Amino acid sequence: MLPLYDKTKIKSGIPWGIIFLVLINSFFFFVSPDVNFFGFSLENIWNGMLFTLITSLFLHGSFLHLLVNMWFLWVFGLNIEMRLGTFRFLLFYILCGIAGSVLFALSADVMVIGASASIAGLLGGYLVLFPKNKIKALFPPIYLPSVVYIFIWFLFQIFSVSQMNISTAYLAHIGGFIAGIILIKKI
Repeated sequence: MLPLYDKTKIKSGIPWGIIFLVLINSFFFFVSPDVNFFGFSLENIWNGMLFTLITSLFLHGSFLHLLVNMWFLWVFGLNIEMRLGTFRFLLFYILCGIAGSVLFALSADVMVIGASASIAGLLGGYLVLFPKNKIKALFPPIYLPSVVYIFIWFLFQIFSVSQMNISTAYLAHIGGFIAGIILIKKI
């Protein structure tokens, strides 16, 4: 279920954090750096490559992976950035991504890349801050309370983890989501 937009805006302003994230994610996608060097894995961490905790969040396996993540970033990140401010928003985004990536890496010996754990953290934070906001979904084309939309999304993540599909790091999504719920009021 693809979200089209959030019906409620808390305040207006230029979302510099979101603009920065879209630009940096797009840059990394089109430059295509070495995933084995910049992706996150426990092996890279043991080898002293701590920077991969952050660089991995900006790598994507396909254009669709990038596009969907950036779309969710826009829909769910806008109100959060307006509430937190740009710096706190970016810190929240990165911490959620790291939490999700670490959880996934502890469960699978596979390189993890992508912003999905950070995006999932935004959904967790959004759930806490804006549970009554309406999300316009594409299929079916209806407005749903964000708590319902996010609950359906979360059920999909749980179901997908149970299928043991490691081509998508669903456990990273769950870790990022939980981090978002926990961190949103602490940032």
